[in-house]
Amino acid sequence: MILSALLATLEYWDRAGIWSFSLPVLSQLFGESGDTLNKSLSRHQRTGMIERIARGLYINPRARSLPPDVLSALPAFLRPWDLNYLSLESALSEAGWLSQLPSRLTLMTTGRSQTFHTPYGTLEFTHTARHIDTLRDDLVFDARRKMYVAKPERALKDLRRAGRNVDLVQIPSQSPHSDHAISHPY
Repeated sequence: MILSALLATLEYWDRAGIWSFSLPVLSQLFGESGDTLNKSLSRHQRTGMIERIARGLYINPRARSLPPDVLSALPAFLRPWDLNYLSLESALSEAGWLSQLPSRLTLMTTGRSQTFHTPYGTLEFTHTARHIDTLRDDLVFDARRKMYVAKPERALKDLRRAGRNVDLVQIPSQSPHSDHAISHPY
C-alpha cells in the first residue's frame, strides 16, 4: 500500500463519516493481506497516517469525522456484537456517587471481560450474563456518546456483583420534597 493510496482512501471514507477500520476491511480496500498488509500498516503507523487502537482495529487519526470523545466511541467497534454499557466506577463518578474520577472507562458487556489500552485511554469490559430485557429500565441512552449508560443504582449493583470495592461510593441522601431519592444527570 503506497502512501498516496492510503491518504486518498482515508480522505474518501472520512467524507462519508467513517474513521475506524477493521483489518479485514483494510485488506479489502487495498488488496493486501497477511504479512504484506501488516508491514504496510506498520510503516504507515510510524508516520502517523493510521493508528492502531487494538488488535485488528485501526483509525484515521486525522479524520474530521473523528468524534470528540474517541474513547467512548471505541466500544462499538471493539465489541460490535455485544451489549455494552457504561457502568461501574465510570457511571457512578458521572452521577456524583463516586468522588474520584476513574482512570479508565468501565463498561459492562455481554462479551468476555477484557481490558484495552489505547492511545486515547483504557477501556475495561466486565462480563455480565444479564439480558437486555432485564436491564431496559436501568439504562439510559446517551445520544451524544451513542452508548447506553447505567443509572447509578444499576452501576452500584454491577459494582457489587463484580466484587469490586464499594468503599468510596457515596449515595446522595433523599430530599424530603422529592419523589425520587436519586437525581440523575441523564
